[in-house]
Amino acid sequence: MSCNTVTFKRGTSFGTSVAFTPDPPPAIQTLSGVTVTSTIVDADRNEYELTVVVAGNFLSFTADYVGSTADWAIGTARWDIKFSQGSTVFYSETMRLDIIGQVTL
Repeated sequence: MSCNTVTFKRGTSFGTSVAFTPDPPPAIQTLSGVTVTSTIVDADRNEYELTVVVAGNFLSFTADYVGSTADWAIGTARWDIKFSQGSTVFYSETMRLDIIGQVTL
């Protein structure tokens, strides 16, 4: 069983790079024409939209939160990635972020 929980210290910049691994044909082979969105929901149910940029080769993307994470609620946040193409929609597994407070101000 894989672990999908990461400890994240609020106040830190949040961003990630994701490599797209296609399923065997006839599934989607690249992210060309696919809309990718992503949201983090903190322990207080505040929602934070990530800015997603798909790479020119359509085989990877970055997802960044452009605001400050300093006010994210301490506790467990949930995060997933949504992929949509036409009427087809699918989601990544839900990942968990264990948000902890910073010590040094």
